[in-house]
Amino acid sequence: MIAKYAFGKTGHQSTRTLFGGAAIKATFTQEHADKLLELLVEYGINHIDTAASYGKGNSEACIGPWMGRYRDQFFLASKTGDRSYQEAWASIRNSLKKLQVKYLDLIQLHNLTDPTEWEIALGPSGALKACVEAREQGLV
Repeated sequence: MIAKYAFGKTGHQSTRTLFGGAAIKATFTQEHADKLLELLVEYGINHIDTAASYGKGNSEACIGPWMGRYRDQFFLASKTGDRSYQEAWASIRNSLKKLQVKYLDLIQLHNLTDPTEWEIALGPSGALKACVEAREQGLV
């Protein structure tokens, strides 16, 4: 089995190895994705990190049907690449729909590297506001 360690202050004991949803490509069928995801259960991996943009959206769409059976076994993280409040809020809601879950354990601002994007994302009408609201509503 893969060793587990506390994941920050979340209380989750996360496996040292996590599954990156970027591995699910746009060309994957649901059957292909299911076989790949079943390996997570087989090897005891309990942390999935995906993003709305991975596999041109196919990553979340393929993980979603699978989550119905296994949601309680995984720490589920996703990301938004949007910087404004409205766009990030829509992205979070869309991720929940595609992943077929009521909540995410973590939402991340994806690839936030540019100082201008930081200003927008952390500003009064930025993506961080959407993330905080999602947390307050129990969506994250």
